[in-house]
Amino acid sequence: MKFGWRIVKTGVAVCLCVFIAQLLHMEYPFYSAIATVIALQATMADSFKQGVNRLKGTFVGAVFGYLFALVAINNPLWIGLGIIVTFAVLNYMRWNASMQIASVVFIAITLNIMGEPLNYAFNRFIDTALGISIAFMVNWLIFPPKYKEQVENTFDEARDQVIKIYRHVFRAVLDSEKTVRKESIQNLNDTISHAKKLVTLSGKENLRGKTDETFRLSYVEPLKRLERMSFAVEQILALRKGWIRPFSAELERDLTKLLSESFYLLSLIMDPKASVAPSIYLETTEHITLIHNRIETDPSYSGSNKGYLLELLHWVEEITKGASGCLRID
Repeated sequence: MKFGWRIVKTGVAVCLCVFIAQLLHMEYPFYSAIATVIALQATMADSFKQGVNRLKGTFVGAVFGYLFALVAINNPLWIGLGIIVTFAVLNYMRWNASMQIASVVFIAITLNIMGEPLNYAFNRFIDTALGISIAFMVNWLIFPPKYKEQVENTFDEARDQVIKIYRHVFRAVLDSEKTVRKESIQNLNDTISHAKKLVTLSGKENLRGKTDETFRLSYVEPLKRLERMSFAVEQILALRKGWIRPFSAELERDLTKLLSESFYLLSLIMDPKASVAPSIYLETTEHITLIHNRIETDPSYSGSNKGYLLELLHWVEEITKGASGCLRID
């Protein structure tokens, strides 16, 4: 776990929680502090969700704990029956995420009761509400999560890696002496995995947990395209092991030109507003079609590499489609 602001905020929130609980002469600051730690999550939406779940569980556990404590305290059979009833109610209300805290509160009231059951149940609810409120306010006021900015930076890094690796991989196809470091492919996959986590967290920043259409088009779809392009690059790299060399002069010339065009198109994803993008995309797709037709009609053009070449064109076309999507070319 990286040392980040969430760690600092948790410490600040617990400090505030204990201080306020002592200021209000609350009997058990422990419960408030625990609620604070649990409720302070990576995103505002998760903090809200955890807080609500804990409040629901505390309320239901307190109500049933109080009712069962009126009949008997420290009775094993009665406590077991009460847990079953509490869980049944939570399950009926579809508050399953609140079951654990509800059982803890119920047991605390019926087993470790200190004083009047009603007061104890009420105080546990107030303790929890205080802890959750402080956690939410601290998460909101002190360096609130801004995952969209991190997503943008990670996307830029992933795009840059895809562009560079694609050039190296295609050159390795043309020249058997060229090599591509495995670390570069792994770094790209790690960057995309990190981007996926950030996209998930960023999507949760909306308290309702719903991803709007703008966010989907700006982040979710581009991430899918980056994943497809990364996979295509890996497949092209794997193909080079099966080539039979040397290539015909015409084939090598056409592949070199295709590399130049497709690489230029791909490099434009770092500048999506580039006006030349549509024309470069058209030239690249036309060249792919031209090479494909030559392979199908002229055996001397491709030699024994026909199958490999057709697969190569397929993956280059995938990268081209991905680039056109990033550039929003209709």
